[in-house]
Amino acid sequence: MNKTFLLISSLCLLFASCGNDNKTGTSENSGLSEGRPEYIERIKKLEAEMHKSMQLNDVTAGLAVTAYDNFVKMFPDDSLAPDFLFKAGEITTATKQYPQSLMYYQNITAKYPKYKLVDVSLYMQGVLLDNYLNDDAKAKTIYEEVIAKYPGSNYATDAKAAINNLGKSDEQLIEEFKKKNGQK
Repeated sequence: MNKTFLLISSLCLLFASCGNDNKTGTSENSGLSEGRPEYIERIKKLEAEMHKSMQLNDVTAGLAVTAYDNFVKMFPDDSLAPDFLFKAGEITTATKQYPQSLMYYQNITAKYPKYKLVDVSLYMQGVLLDNYLNDDAKAKTIYEEVIAKYPGSNYATDAKAAINNLGKSDEQLIEEFKKKNGQK
């Protein structure tokens, strides 16, 4: 998979998912809801700041990740918590903080198994392990889990292709592509 394409598609997902502020938050402990509006307002301001530029500012990105992380710690049962973890994963991927990004996606799959983007979160774990953290064995296990749990997902198809390409250099992949398309 082209790493530039992955980064661009991750950023597109980030910007497409930033409008989820119409959800109502819930918490088993209603005392935690105090301060929620302030957290959300801060997050909205940071997201607006990130959207002003086509280039991600590392300082603003770091502040946004911290705000997402703090929100999830304060309101883990809120309906926005998995969205904010996902956004934190996207930003940390875009800013090349791969171990931290992996952690956010792992938290989603562990704590929010019914989340609408759980298949993407699992797949992204494989991508990070495969392309950035150089752990082909773990990546393969994750890709196989994507295929088993979400066989109808587009990510299952991508996971199958990724397994076939594990351990291959960019040069090998280019050569295979040329052979497949009859180029020399």
